[in-house]
Amino acid sequence: MSLIRKLASDTAAYGISSILARLINFFFGFLIIKYISPAEYGVYGKFYAYAGFFLVLLTHGMETAFFRHYNKEEYKEKAFATAFASIFIITLFYVVFSYVFSANLSAFVEEPKGFVLLFTWMMVFDVLGALPFASLRATHRPIRFAALKIINIIIFISFNIFFFIILPRIPGSGNWHLDFGLPNVVFVFLSNLLASAATLILLLPQLKLIKKGFDAELYKRMLRYALPIMIVGFAGMINEMLDRAMMTKLLPGTKEENDIQLGIYSFNYKFSMLMTLFLQAYRYAAEPFFFAQAKHEDSKKVYADTMKYFIICGCVIFLLITLNIPLLQFMLTKYSPSAKHYFEGAKVIPILLMANLCLGIYFNISTWYKITDKTHIGAMVSIFGAIITLILNYLWIPVIGYMGSAWATLICYFLMVIVGYILEMKFYPIRYDLSRIFFYIFTALILFFLTNYLYTFYGFSVIAETLVSALAIISFISFAYFKESRKKI
Repeated sequence: MSLIRKLASDTAAYGISSILARLINFFFGFLIIKYISPAEYGVYGKFYAYAGFFLVLLTHGMETAFFRHYNKEEYKEKAFATAFASIFIITLFYVVFSYVFSANLSAFVEEPKGFVLLFTWMMVFDVLGALPFASLRATHRPIRFAALKIINIIIFISFNIFFFIILPRIPGSGNWHLDFGLPNVVFVFLSNLLASAATLILLLPQLKLIKKGFDAELYKRMLRYALPIMIVGFAGMINEMLDRAMMTKLLPGTKEENDIQLGIYSFNYKFSMLMTLFLQAYRYAAEPFFFAQAKHEDSKKVYADTMKYFIICGCVIFLLITLNIPLLQFMLTKYSPSAKHYFEGAKVIPILLMANLCLGIYFNISTWYKITDKTHIGAMVSIFGAIITLILNYLWIPVIGYMGSAWATLICYFLMVIVGYILEMKFYPIRYDLSRIFFYIFTALILFFLTNYLYTFYGFSVIAETLVSALAIISFISFAYFKESRKKI
């Protein structure tokens, strides 16, 4: 089996659980529109945006630092214990901070204090489980990784079914949360907390690695490596999540009106998360693979090939979603008539999908600074992207609302790709097959604009639109397969 096929098989193994988790959350985000209002959906989107920031801050780059040092024989034994100790101490400070300043945090997010504390504990269990999951990846145990992820999903969904469907049918038991001023969406966070706690218990066998002991000298090395990674991750969260936090402050309406707009944006943003979940599955397999491959002479060729195949897959995902928006709209409106209000924001979907494809391209480009220990360069590029995101969101949200956030995201990631590529060519040049890369991206865009023109001009039925979409997607896949099958991968 070639190296590319090995990476593909690992991506599939990790992807089974990751994609299943995200797909369930993807559909779950649509299913709960029957049980929560658009304004509550905005709260849901806002807090999960905050979760991204806290996850990066509390893990502070130690996952990647663990991978880097685990692959060095002299540090292999103590890498886990050292990284976990750091995460545990930071998380402990976070809990104390949240309780001491809970009133201030509640006022800042404009939500009840109980919501803030529930969110705190949800983050604690998620963060403490991050490194044990990373250790499963480092030791190439995708089956156990996938099993635990799937168990987490089952628990999460089961509690949501209980809270939203079963509990309200029990006399006197369905509205206890209203006594604390908590909206229905609180059940989503409570279910997440319980699922994360149960998963951490199942991960306890991985924690036996802490017996290897904490190494102070190794910790200094890991911290120097990790902090720039944290800056990269934090800047990445600004690029990916800050728009939802900024909307609640910059949109010109009342809090409820702004929450509704945020709910519409978050609902449609979920479609772009299908591209993100593919990137996540790919990253789970690619990160340890790239570090292990760095020592080989043909590593640059492998990196170039993986970039091309990643883009082909990304273009297929882009077409699958954008060309089937009418079908998705039809199905969700049949399920819940209120869904038609959410699709007012469907025009952001293609923009955000292309933005997340650019993010995936940047992830591939950014490999060079991780394997050469120049993480500070990656931090600078991410800070550059974060500044672009902040400026464009600040300027555009008050004027064009969530469309400004969508365009800001795309422009940010596109510019990061340009800057990242220029730096890579200077410090660690890789010969990508640029002609084919651009061809696949432009072909996907042409198919998107052409089919949408046909939908608008001829007014096809949903069935006809679905058939045209299927033909366009199959044509793209067939052509890409024909072009690439002549090369040995």
